[in-house]
Amino acid sequence: MMKRVVRKYRMVLQVAAVVSWIRLRLRGESLPAVLKRLNPGALSGRPDPARFEDLVYYVDCWLRLFPYNAKGNCFPRSLALYWFATRSGYPVSFHCGVRKDGAGLDGHAWLMLDRQPFHEPGQHWQRFTVTYSFPPDQPVNADLVSPMRPRNGTTAAI
Repeated sequence: MMKRVVRKYRMVLQVAAVVSWIRLRLRGESLPAVLKRLNPGALSGRPDPARFEDLVYYVDCWLRLFPYNAKGNCFPRSLALYWFATRSGYPVSFHCGVRKDGAGLDGHAWLMLDRQPFHEPGQHWQRFTVTYSFPPDQPVNADLVSPMRPRNGTTAAI
């Protein structure tokens, strides 16, 4: 029982540290520079869906408590999940996109795994045209992606 509690609080602190580090880096560095720092170079770890579900939950909770901006938390959420996913053995890619929203533009960020959204709540991402992807050698156009197939852990509360 005590091990579970210690593991839980360690994970919460790790999420807090990663999200805070990302926010600080984004103040002084470009997105490509931050993503290069987040990229481990090679995948490490073994995918553990249950553990990753917990990480997604804690990232979402942290961002609800300390929101990134009034329009949403998709940007720091996707960056934090990219960091955790690549270190957990998931070969994900990070995507940013835009869409016309009235007289202006709206943006969104999300992760993809095997050409499917990875822990992305809903199908909101499909309405955006991809403008940036990382790693760059994995281009994905939302119009070309097949409809979402159910996958364990693809939905998470924001």
